[in-house]
Amino acid sequence: MILLLVLVLAAGTVALIGLVWYGAGRSKRGPSHPPRRQSGVLVGYGAGVLGSWMGLCVVPADHVGIVHRRFGSANPDQRFKRITPHNARGVQARTLLPGRLHRLTPVVHRIEFVPRTHVPAGKIGLVVATEGAKRAPGRTLGRSVDCDNFQDGAAFLLNGGEQGRQLAILRGDSSYYINTALFQVDIVPRTFVEAGTVGLVIAKDGAIRAPDRPFGRYVECDNFQDSSAFLLGGGEQGRQLAILTGGTHYDINPYLFEVITESNVHGSGQSGLYAEHLREIAIPVGHAGVVITLDGAEPQQGERKVGIIVRNHSSFRLPWVFLDNGGWRGVQEETLGEGSVCALNPWFVRVVLIPTRLLILDWSNKGGSTSDNYDSALDRISVNVQGHRLQVELRQTLNIPEAVAPRLVREFGDSSTSGMGGLVNNPVPVQRFVEQVLGGAVDTYFNGIAAESTVEEFLTGYAGIRTDLAAQVRNALAAWGVEAASTNLGEFESLDADLDRARKRVFDAQMRTQELEEQRKNAVIKAEIRETELEADRKERLLAVAELERKIELLGPDTIAMQMFLAELRHMNVPQVVSGEAESLLKYLPVQRALEIIDGARHRADQVALPQPAAPDDEE
Repeated sequence: MILLLVLVLAAGTVALIGLVWYGAGRSKRGPSHPPRRQSGVLVGYGAGVLGSWMGLCVVPADHVGIVHRRFGSANPDQRFKRITPHNARGVQARTLLPGRLHRLTPVVHRIEFVPRTHVPAGKIGLVVATEGAKRAPGRTLGRSVDCDNFQDGAAFLLNGGEQGRQLAILRGDSSYYINTALFQVDIVPRTFVEAGTVGLVIAKDGAIRAPDRPFGRYVECDNFQDSSAFLLGGGEQGRQLAILTGGTHYDINPYLFEVITESNVHGSGQSGLYAEHLREIAIPVGHAGVVITLDGAEPQQGERKVGIIVRNHSSFRLPWVFLDNGGWRGVQEETLGEGSVCALNPWFVRVVLIPTRLLILDWSNKGGSTSDNYDSALDRISVNVQGHRLQVELRQTLNIPEAVAPRLVREFGDSSTSGMGGLVNNPVPVQRFVEQVLGGAVDTYFNGIAAESTVEEFLTGYAGIRTDLAAQVRNALAAWGVEAASTNLGEFESLDADLDRARKRVFDAQMRTQELEEQRKNAVIKAEIRETELEADRKERLLAVAELERKIELLGPDTIAMQMFLAELRHMNVPQVVSGEAESLLKYLPVQRALEIIDGARHRADQVALPQPAAPDDEE
């Protein structure tokens, strides 16, 4: 008896020494250096082995003690074959934690020390239970139970924990004291969705969805990070409506959810899904995004062909709201405006870009232009007038309002609701509209006037053709809600050499006629100027005569004659002052010329003094 007591005391002393040794090793090196784990663990193991024979056990730091009971009663719960929560014979569900002295019955128990489970930052731990209740049929994962993150094995088993893969996970940057005989932990990276992209989710477990629905119904589950909430909320297997936004890490259980990202899309096994489908949808300036939903209510016969506007779905970012509020499948009236960036589910929507900027369309020889041009189907306009081939180029400027874009996609684009979604930058809808509506209106107009006109009428009526064509185009576009900005018609060109020569002769004759017409106009203008000058001179002379008559009445004819005589003298080479008698004047003025001046002045004065006969016009 005394010997047994001594052995017990010795074992206790050795265990205490091991603890002190290990603690000293940690304290000396500090928290930034790893302890002398090998020495401490060896002493701890030695103390544990010696103590286990005496019923005492100390678990080394950062380790877990797994208890094996060699003797005892059989497990009363037949559900658990390997591990027992009832302190019966076999591996115990409970564990021994470090930092305390455990008393066990000697020989009956064996202690196994294993390192604690550490999940690094940026990782998660996936748990597989080797013991537990059987799962219900149809479920592939064990349900979550309260067991302190799998650190309480007994609670896991007694609370109904199920064997196999578990719904719950272990978060990163943490350590766990887990019974590795009961739970196996696999360390895997967290789910990361690259910035500017979306992550698509496929549920591997859950309820079976209705056959007419391609998506599992939406369940609030913290972005698929709460697996239990997903299943308890009625989450369904298959593709999910909700997406994972980019630039974020998620703690998602890959046993329950498959997440498709840009980094693993090529190996996802999803036919037709590529990396470009997972990128956020950005609408360029000068464009509108026409949305085609790939799921929704089926429009009834006779109803409008474009889906009605549904509220509160945040521009199709919340597809379950769209569906719950009765959204239709197909082309939607609501569009995505220029400059918007949306994280959308490519399994649910397809977005078609339609230009809303000013478009310039040319009916011309395209040469090496690509088929991506909106006017790629438009060639030079060719008409047959009385057997002569004429060609002309046309330029039309138009604008497609954003509100009209859905109708163009519905009538001229690929509006099918099958296949993959994502952003589609395809010029086909606008090309078809331009070719069928605009091109058809232009061809119809020119064929009509060509059948009703002669070559001369066709060529000389250019101004009227241009005006009528602009009105025809404007009306054709307005029927679709498209705005016509300008219509520019080029010059007609003939493919017939004889017609060109005839047109040149006609042109030359027209130019000669115009030249003669201008000469005639100039002659008429000159005659009018001469007539105006003569009329002005006549009126001036009449005014002079009237003034002379007035002077004769006041001064008499002789006085006026003398004044006129003297006025004539001023224009001759006669001195200003002549001294002497009249003989001196005759030196400078010939006698005959002086007599003529005097007689002329007197005659004019007499003529003015005589009564004038009335003019014929006045008599009349």
